[in-house]
Amino acid sequence: MLSGRTIKERARELGFDLAGIAPLNVWKDLEFSRQWVETGYNGEMRYLENPRRFDPLLVLPSAKSVVCVGLVYNAPLPYSTEVEENRSQELESRRQKAESRSQEGPETSRAEPGSVPAPVRSSEPETDTRNGQRTTDNGPFSNFHFPFSDPAPRAWISRYAWGRDYHEIMRAKLEQLRAAIKESAPEVETRVFVDTGPVIERAFAHFSGIGWMGKNTCIINQERGSWLFLGVILCSLELAPDLPAPDRCGSCTACLEACPTGALVEPYAMDASRCISYLTIELRGTVPNEFRAKMGSNVFGCDICQDVCPWNKSYQPSALSSQQTSYQHARPLHTGEVMRPATTTIPEFHPMIVEASHFTIAERKIREQQARDNGQRTTNNGPRTTDSAGFSLFNPPLEALASITEEGFRLNFAHSPIKRAKYRGWLRNLAVAMGNSGDVRFAPWLERMARHPNPIVREHAAWALDRLRGEP
Repeated sequence: MLSGRTIKERARELGFDLAGIAPLNVWKDLEFSRQWVETGYNGEMRYLENPRRFDPLLVLPSAKSVVCVGLVYNAPLPYSTEVEENRSQELESRRQKAESRSQEGPETSRAEPGSVPAPVRSSEPETDTRNGQRTTDNGPFSNFHFPFSDPAPRAWISRYAWGRDYHEIMRAKLEQLRAAIKESAPEVETRVFVDTGPVIERAFAHFSGIGWMGKNTCIINQERGSWLFLGVILCSLELAPDLPAPDRCGSCTACLEACPTGALVEPYAMDASRCISYLTIELRGTVPNEFRAKMGSNVFGCDICQDVCPWNKSYQPSALSSQQTSYQHARPLHTGEVMRPATTTIPEFHPMIVEASHFTIAERKIREQQARDNGQRTTNNGPRTTDSAGFSLFNPPLEALASITEEGFRLNFAHSPIKRAKYRGWLRNLAVAMGNSGDVRFAPWLERMARHPNPIVREHAAWALDRLRGEP
């Protein structure tokens, strides 16, 4: 008879990082989810009210066990909190240098009278994100670009959306696992789910031993952290369940304290209607005024509550800060041991390179001349610019994202989670990020968006313009 151990071994052979067997009767966690919806924490996500989500027997009446799998998607690149910290340090350093130059005298810091600032080149991130990564279909871009030489503000896209749509990757692997189960037990009935059906994967993942539900409401694994995609197979086989993963959050409240919008209303409870991920992805209408400034540079999703989680960090016991000592008991380490977050080697989960090759001849000549004026490096085919070479979705230039036309959005993100936001939601999010950037160079783009046919886009563009002007 097919055993849970055999299924888990096969899951790992297929490339899953984690696998476990959960019983069907996880009623306590399912009841918590039902009460969560009744409280209204689901916002406008009405699909979460489906009663089948709270009883797996309504999905598969013959179900007796749940096969759970996890796949790490963490690309080995800095976290959003680290990027923001580095940006703050860079701005402070630049401010100090400017003050120093002003004290030395105007002749050392001013350009020649009548000179025109050189156009900006939005550089690639220093970390090389190209090796082993895929590119997208080329999509048309607009001609929006900065006319000044100051560094361009950057945006943040949630880590899980950097690469190919995880539903496609996970589903394909799960179908292979289901086929292996059916091959050994042809009579078995199964249903496969990857965050799209009436099943609460997180509840079963907890009871399968894959991880515990953290105070940030993510599943956290002791060895691999919380950057996990989850999938389940409901099946009619009676399989021996694994033990639930014990809660190891301890007294840590880092995620609650870091959430900009206060979405984590208490440990283990998130008001999704306040979450930046919900606001930038699921919400179709107007972002409440109280959250816009707090969204910062996030244009699709948010990683902050996972970025600050100690289970996603590297450190030695001797290097614990005063803040970390409060949860030291929650993560026992041996002297000299270094705990590192798990990272993925799957190319599809690394940041895609969005290519921009559909410029008119006139536009291309202008941009190539700008590249030469800026002293950019060249290739065998001429100057290499950000526009012709594309850009990475890791901390991308906000300017570049704003240059994507509706057709380009459709083509570039056809196999990306980003398509869920829709183009009008994309423009809305970009407008908010531009307003938060404090960079008046976005004013022309925002003025165009303030005349957009969609009223939601117009409203957020007008808000961003007011914010750039310093108006309340």
